[in-house]
Amino acid sequence: MENVHKITSLDGVWRPGDVVLDAAGNLRIRSAHPKWVWDYPDEGSLRDAFGHLRAPDGGLEDADVPRPLTLLVRDGQPVGGRVIEE
Repeated sequence: MENVHKITSLDGVWRPGDVVLDAAGNLRIRSAHPKWVWDYPDEGSLRDAFGHLRAPDGGLEDADVPRPLTLLVRDGQPVGGRVIEE
C-alpha cells in the first residue's frame, strides 16, 4: 500500500482483464465494454476456449464499485497489490 496512484483517466490506468479487490472486499474484473466497465469474477472468465486471455463482457458501471481499489492481477500476472484511488 505504499504505491498510491491518483486516477486522472480511467483509460490510462485500467486495462481490460485487470483483477482488483474493491473497498467492500469483492473481486472485480475490468471489462472492455464502454459503459459496463467492471464485471463479476467467474471461473474461467479470463480465458477463451484456447486458453488466451480475454476481457469479460461487463456487468457493473464504474460508480458501482466502491473505492479504493487494489490492483491484484494485470496481463494474467500478479502485481503484488497496488492501491488505486480515484
